[in-house]
Order: sequence, then C-alpha cells, then structure tokens
Amino acid sequence: MSSIKEFFRNNKGRWIWALVSFFAAALLPEYIFPVLLFVSYIKNVKLKENGRVSLGKLGVCMLLYSLWQVIGLFYSDYLASGLSGIAIWGGMFFCYLMMRSAIDTGEKLDAVILVGALSGGVAGGIGIGQMLLYHYGELIHPALKSFFNPFWHPLDNFIADVAVNHLLPDFVLQHVQRTQFISIITRASGTFTNPVFYAIFLTVMLPFSAYCMFYFRSKRKKVLGLICLALTLGGIAASYSRGPYLAMAAAFVILLFYGGKRTLVLLGCGVGGLGALAIFADGVFKRLLSIFNINDVSVSTRSKIWEACFEVLEDNWVFGLGTGVNNVREILHNTYGIKQPHAHNIVLQIMLENGIVGVLLFAAILVVFAAQMIKLSRLGGRARGLAISLLASITAFCMCGMTDYPFYGLKPMCYMMLIFGLSAAAVRIYKQPKS
Repeated sequence: MSSIKEFFRNNKGRWIWALVSFFAAALLPEYIFPVLLFVSYIKNVKLKENGRVSLGKLGVCMLLYSLWQVIGLFYSDYLASGLSGIAIWGGMFFCYLMMRSAIDTGEKLDAVILVGALSGGVAGGIGIGQMLLYHYGELIHPALKSFFNPFWHPLDNFIADVAVNHLLPDFVLQHVQRTQFISIITRASGTFTNPVFYAIFLTVMLPFSAYCMFYFRSKRKKVLGLICLALTLGGIAASYSRGPYLAMAAAFVILLFYGGKRTLVLLGCGVGGLGALAIFADGVFKRLLSIFNINDVSVSTRSKIWEACFEVLEDNWVFGLGTGVNNVREILHNTYGIKQPHAHNIVLQIMLENGIVGVLLFAAILVVFAAQMIKLSRLGGRARGLAISLLASITAFCMCGMTDYPFYGLKPMCYMMLIFGLSAAAVRIYKQPKS
C-alpha cells in the first residue's frame, strides 16, 4: 500500500484522469462513461508538440480514414446515420489523443497496464457471478436469476423510459433503431448491454493480465495479474461468444512470442485452463463446436448475411453505399428479409459503407500499428513484452471483427482507440534516450 501511495505522490497531475478512464470506462453504463472520457480529454489532450501540431503516424492514418468517411456522406442515403457514425469515430479518436498525451513515462505506462488488467478482472468476475446467479440464484430468490444481467439493466430500463417518454423529441427518436436495452440472460453481459461486446472487451484485456504476470517485479502484482487472467478467462467463457473464443486463441498464440520460460508457463496455463473448462464448464466446448453446425441459428444467419453482402458488393465494391450503418441495415431488411443491423464482419461492413478505399485506409492504421509494435519489440526486455501484449490485444479485437462488427458498440471502439494511444505513448517513451 505504501508503494501505491508513493507512486501517486510522485506522479500527480491530470494524467490520473486517463488512468481512471482506462479502468472505469468498461465498468460504467454506456450513457455515463463518455462523460468521464470527455473530462479526461479536456484535462489531457495536447495537439501540439514543440510548437507544431502532432498526431503521430497512427493519428494521421485515422484522420485520413475519417476524412474518407466524410466523403462517403455525399452519396449516402442515410445522412443522420452517417453523421452519427462519423461523430462516434471522431469522439473516440480523442481517446487516442488523450492517452498519447497523458502517458509520458514508463511508470505511468505500467500503471495503465495494471488498471487495464484489473478492469478485465472485475468485469470477468461480474460475468462469472451473473452465470452463477442464472443457474443457482433462484434457490435464494427467483428474481436473482436475471436481475443483474446485464449488471446495469435496472438503471438502463429507467434511463430508456425517461429518454423515450420525456427527453428525446420525435424527430430524434425516428432515427433511433432501438428504444430499449437488450437483455440476454442465458449469457453473461457483465457491465455491457451485449454479451459479444462484453467478450470483445475481455479478450482485448487478456494480454494486459499476462503482461502483469510476466513483466512486473512485485510478487503481489504478479499474483494479481494471475487472478485477473483467471477472472477474465472465466468471463469470456461465461459470455458463450464463439467469435471471441477464437480471438482469444489468436491472442494466446501471439503471447507465446514472449519467449523463454514465459512461453512454457503460458502453455501450462493454457492446458490447465482448458482442463478446468472441460471439468467445470463443458457447455463452453459445446458452444464452440456449434460454430460448425449450419443448423445453428447464429451460424446460418451469418451465412445468409455474408452471402447477401457479397452480392451487394458486386456493384459497390469501389466506393461502397455511403457512410452510415443504415445503408447496410435497410438493404438487409428490405431486400433480403434479414432482420440484422450490420454485416457481422468489420471488413465487409467498412467495404459496404466506404468501399475498397475505406478498407485500405483502415488497413493502413493496422499496418502502421503492427510495424511500430514489431520495431518496439526488437528493443527486448519490457519493451518487447509490452509490444507483444499490445499486438495481441489489437489482434484479438480484429479477430472478433471477423464474426461481428465491434464498431456498433461504443465501448469496443473506445478501447481500440485507447490501446492505439497507449501504443503511441509506448513508442515515444522507449525512444527517449536513457539518462
């Protein structure tokens, strides 16, 4: 405890808002966490370095992607949808700028990694608790079976009722696709409103726990990292989300590049975790194996969506249909009779909205990020561990995007941007000459 007090005594300042945001954004309701981020933006964002505007290479790529989205508005059939999409991307872009500006020392960098692991652990623990209540809560009281899943659902319903009946005018409500928050009680949603987005967050945070286990010197922090790793894994399992299961495996493979004893320990943890699931939660394996069952509703629906999307792309692959998720939603609904809101694949969705140009611009963001992390990993030591962890995290995010559209949720996009900002801060910190 004394070391924690000493750390904050030596690292006072506005950057703590960024630290709190990284920890709490995933745990707060969707309509509250943007307020915390907004305050953190104001406290920390610096657009100029040495008197010049500086966004970093990643920032420039993201800005170019956003500009292409603006161009896509001119031929979009759904202006309001396009504007909201650009506004969300632009707002979350400040997450990148905020983190890049706020984190300027190795100590602060490690602190963010630690609170990221803690956030994943807390969220994972909540999800495990939700599934325990689903199966056994009615032994205490029937309401416990579903009352806390999603965690904020009672508050969500209250806010939705107030907004729909008292706050939002009709001309705004007509553009809102859903006026009630969803609740899927058979799968853990944690502090999210959707089990898939919850699982995406946990999968993205998993490498942070691994970094704590292997690169922190303090035994307490190593043990804390192990506990958070176990809780995060449990939360992913409790979400019963097959795409994130596969994404977790991809992240695990990248973490093996830690090398040496760390790789052996990870392999041991992986085997032990699979054994524990086989004994205590065999339903997870059954859920995963159903991905090959064409009669499964989710599998067959995605198959129909992708078939329809490829058909639409035949005449719209260069520029797309225009910015805005509604362009895709309305075609799926009205032309193909598929009642789904998006393409359930991040590449297809971007291509349908903004064409091959949009896909290439988004790919440029990922290529620049990967190149920076590979270069950082060559420095060895903690820099290598950090680079591999961040690379595993974004890989997990992208893999989740192969079966869903993460940008449909605020929190997944928020954490993608925060991690990009953290990577930019890490590059700058480790480039500084040692005194």
